[in-house]
Amino acid sequence: MADPSSFLAKLVAPRYRHEILEIPNSSMTLGDKHVIQKKNKANAGKLTKKKLSRKEIKELGLYTLPHDTITYRDGLKLHRMWLGYYDTFFQPGQCPDVTEARYTTIVASLLKADYHGAKIHIVRSKQPSVVGMKGIVVLDTKGTFKMISKDNKLRTIPKNDSQFEVFLQNKVITIFGKHLNARPAERSVKKMKTFAFPDL
Repeated sequence: MADPSSFLAKLVAPRYRHEILEIPNSSMTLGDKHVIQKKNKANAGKLTKKKLSRKEIKELGLYTLPHDTITYRDGLKLHRMWLGYYDTFFQPGQCPDVTEARYTTIVASLLKADYHGAKIHIVRSKQPSVVGMKGIVVLDTKGTFKMISKDNKLRTIPKNDSQFEVFLQNKVITIFGKHLNARPAERSVKKMKTFAFPDL
């Protein structure tokens, strides 16, 4: 096989031929190139970052709210944004009657809704110490509402054994916490039983 450097040397002016002769003699077959590409793809897969598990998130305290930094005034700002979101479930000034066809659709939407920013009142509960409490939800978890009250105290309210009143301007909606026992993201895609009987 002819030396590739001698072929190139003939194409280059004599004063630059010494640079051509310094090029190392190397070659690669198409098969080798294919193997390298496969290795690169395999390595790219190994470098993909792994998502944190729920246990790791809990241990790191990523969803933990500091008790001394959230005030009721902060909650009011969240509540004002939530009112605009919740208004999308009702036509202005109207609330469907239980006999109307769209009643079931709206109830299902309310059970799937996100309650971050909602003003709630605990009407009934199997934990007597939380009955009568009011506040604004600042964290909606799978089994609890974390709410901030007017005394700037952050309280954890269990959903499963409680009945809530949700205040929406001139409306008051009663919701059983058992029907909200899921994270907001999971609730939004979950099929709800709109006429399930509560345990309370």
